[in-house]
Amino acid sequence: MGASASVIQEYYKAVDYWADIAGNRDWKLSVWIVGQNDVDLVDRFLEIERSPVGRFDDIFFRFDTPYKGDDEEYAEQLWQEYAGWFSEKVEEKYDILRALRHDGLLREEYTPDVSVEHTAGNLWREMLRFKACISRLDDAFFCLYFPPEQERGCSRTGWFGNVLKEGVPQGIRMTTIDLRGNRNVRLDESREVVCIRPRFDMAAALHNRMARSDSGNDLIAPENRFKQQVTVVMDCTQKQDWKLLDREIRKLLDISKEMKDTNIRTSALFIASEACYAIREYRHSMKYSDATIKEAEKAMESGEAAGYSYWKMAVSMKAAILTAGKKREEAVALYEGMARKAITQKDPYYVMEGYRMCGFLRYEVGKMEQAFEYFLLALSGGSYLSGEIRRSSTFTYAAHLALHTGRQVRSPLDVSILEGQLREWLGDDWKELVDNPDMQLAKARRKGGIFN
Repeated sequence: MGASASVIQEYYKAVDYWADIAGNRDWKLSVWIVGQNDVDLVDRFLEIERSPVGRFDDIFFRFDTPYKGDDEEYAEQLWQEYAGWFSEKVEEKYDILRALRHDGLLREEYTPDVSVEHTAGNLWREMLRFKACISRLDDAFFCLYFPPEQERGCSRTGWFGNVLKEGVPQGIRMTTIDLRGNRNVRLDESREVVCIRPRFDMAAALHNRMARSDSGNDLIAPENRFKQQVTVVMDCTQKQDWKLLDREIRKLLDISKEMKDTNIRTSALFIASEACYAIREYRHSMKYSDATIKEAEKAMESGEAAGYSYWKMAVSMKAAILTAGKKREEAVALYEGMARKAITQKDPYYVMEGYRMCGFLRYEVGKMEQAFEYFLLALSGGSYLSGEIRRSSTFTYAAHLALHTGRQVRSPLDVSILEGQLREWLGDDWKELVDNPDMQLAKARRKGGIFN
């Protein structure tokens, strides 16, 4: 297949597009502006983020209530849909409270307070009350996904505009999909509104898949069985049953072998690693991470465009497992290798993250001089990011710890030079971003989803 497009490859493009905005804590609404052929891909990405194997810190929820032009009626229906998530009739696999109790994450019992006026603003506040009942979510957002309207009769521009005007509290943000040729949410980009204009090649990806096998609606075709089995594996993570998950992972890997597609095979291994991590089977997660890395390296050697994407995510996964197990030296070696590879791939974000984690691990054990040097490398890598991303990403964490360690091991003159550089990179208000009480809690953590 070479470097030609595949559906899996296009999916990982969506992952990268979201990574570009995930660290920005200012936006309240992101709009994916895509062609008709790309709607299903973005929807699938957001659905995966709703599952335990999602990659990002945000906790995703989906509101399916259609907007019919009446703001008050819509707010009422959103309230009814939200309250329905907690009803006694909800299916076990969608029972949020049951999952939280099972994982010991529910700080206190929660029942939606439907007695307040049913406005959008009150709904966001009620969701934040629910968020406060869950442990490990202090720094995460509730990201509310509003799918694209099936019937394009009513523009949602006014509704989203009014919601933003009334104010969306910190901890809540929204995302939706809009058609490039028939816009339904016509809002200009601003500090609060981010427009994602991805460049996918789904037509070519689907053509390549069909060329390999005319599966159509054939439920026994490997392509369709693979997609179904991915869903089965995700569902298994909610049951916290290793024997069941192990069996379903083996089925997934068997199907991927049938397809004779290196990208599919590699993605299956990575999904297995994520699923094992989700139920805290770290030894098995490590095994599948190693296998993913091996396959991704082969893909990179043969010119597969998606090879590097698989590689960096698998290395990050393995390093996170080592970090959790206090195997700091091995983790540092991996993060440093990831940063160096990212340099050759012209990937400044992963250069920054690799060196930042090296610095943090050195900082944890009191090796301040080494930590400081790694933080400087992280800042150097991050300096190639856009100014907006620098201001809203972990670049500010690296800056905070660079100053903290630098003040202990370097002269005041050296620190003042660093401060001048931070002003250049972040702006005149750099101290508000870097030297503030919130930064005392700056820690690098993997996703702590509410279902895993």
